[in-house]
Amino acid sequence: MKKFLFLFAGSLLAAQQTSELLNNNWYISKMVTSSGQTTNTPLIDNGVPATTFNSAGGTSYVINSRYYNTSMMSFGVMPGGNNLIKTASSCTLLFYNGGNAGPVRAYDQKNCDAYVLGAYGSIYSYQITTNGNIKTLMITDPSGNKIYYNNTAQLSTKEAQTATKTFKAYPNPVKEVLHLENIDRNLSIKIYDLSGKLVFETTTNSNTTSIDTSNLQKGQYIVTVENYKSYPFVKE
Repeated sequence: MKKFLFLFAGSLLAAQQTSELLNNNWYISKMVTSSGQTTNTPLIDNGVPATTFNSAGGTSYVINSRYYNTSMMSFGVMPGGNNLIKTASSCTLLFYNGGNAGPVRAYDQKNCDAYVLGAYGSIYSYQITTNGNIKTLMITDPSGNKIYYNNTAQLSTKEAQTATKTFKAYPNPVKEVLHLENIDRNLSIKIYDLSGKLVFETTTNSNTTSIDTSNLQKGQYIVTVENYKSYPFVKE
């Protein structure tokens, strides 16, 4: 009886620990090697598909880490911690020949290697942090490399390149407020970082719009307005 209660408690704890993994769609956003080198997810045709976690029964689960190909790893959850024990893995073998092909292929290979190269029984770990409505999942592989995911959809090369009209944006670089002019009303405005992560979204209510960028980190961004050519800018 005691053994049964112990096993039941362990299964319940494991389920609680993995609930956030299962209840979110995750989008791969960057990889950081054990030496500290960071590679942001390159823009890809049709955008980055959602990475998902699925239950395989009990304390067994499957991650489908999706970029162009899908890197699959089966794992068990260690009760009482955020460690994952690898039990199987594979990766699809599709060939990408779309926009931004060079960086996409190299990054796609890293996604496969992160889950396929670890030996059976290897220990992976994960951590989830929350900033407002944005959740970030970090998975560390046995070599110390880190794979980051966000619960927000990402930009595609088609979204970044398609243009029918232009608008005026200033100043660039911007320190505080970015002003947009010559735009129509009731259109979607989105700001992405260079990894394709959506960091801001609003809707136009007049022919001019001002965007407070104080919450953005320093770096390069792309602002898009529905039906208009996208505009790159720098946040100082």
